[in-house]
Amino acid sequence: MSVTRRFEFGELIQILCGQDRYFQMTSWRLPRLSGMRLLSSITVVILFAACVWPQAAQLTTAAQVLDRYPQALGGAPAIQRVQSLTVRGEMERTGMAGKANFVYRAKPFKTLFKVTRPNGTEVIAGFDGKVSWTITPKGAEIDKDTPLDAIRRDADLQYSLHQPDYFKKLELAGVTDFEGRRCYWLHGTTNWGKDNNQFYDVATGLLVGYRFEGDASKATSIALFEDYKNFGGPLMATRNTNRRGDQSQTFTYESVSYEPIDDSLFELPPAVKALVK
Repeated sequence: MSVTRRFEFGELIQILCGQDRYFQMTSWRLPRLSGMRLLSSITVVILFAACVWPQAAQLTTAAQVLDRYPQALGGAPAIQRVQSLTVRGEMERTGMAGKANFVYRAKPFKTLFKVTRPNGTEVIAGFDGKVSWTITPKGAEIDKDTPLDAIRRDADLQYSLHQPDYFKKLELAGVTDFEGRRCYWLHGTTNWGKDNNQFYDVATGLLVGYRFEGDASKATSIALFEDYKNFGGPLMATRNTNRRGDQSQTFTYESVSYEPIDDSLFELPPAVKALVK
């Protein structure tokens, strides 16, 4: 599964250099980056990966690649069992002195993401199923730029089981080298009109990365997923790197829990409620 997004789970963010922008952590992708927001759609991206897949005959359709992917993640039942998710870790980016700490929590179509910068200041971003918001030291803000469907995709804990639902088209473009790996290349257009490229390892079936057009802009970013580990559920990529141009940002996961989370955690804070019309 992926918090790829994300974490698609995005365009590049400037938040950790002191500018109040934010990422969005996605259910199975860690933040997809947003140059406008830390909580847009990087999906970022949390990535659940898999055991090594036996070498097989070359796949010839996007459906075959997408059917193989959940099996590589551990199988559909393992993915369906995840109804709550808490990820803790560190984040570093180009130009930032030190590392930030983050906590990401998610339930189906609900997320809460808290970043503590090296200087001690905090940014909190969330999605309650309808409203995507951020609170920075400068105040609260509602995301009005990212399409709601894109935000819901990044908060979809079952995304890997029905990816085509989010695409106008998604086709196998061929086999290519991507970041040093031989990959099946899927090319598509999201339902909200954004170009999206997905790369799955030919040998393992795992998602290696994305090259995608930002949901809130036309900038192109790359997301990479590495270092898979088992935390008691589907395997997860514990190192997610997002790049745009000469800027990069890396999330490293230190712990993952599937313990239940109360719905009240995702309720809109008072400062955000005051902005909702």
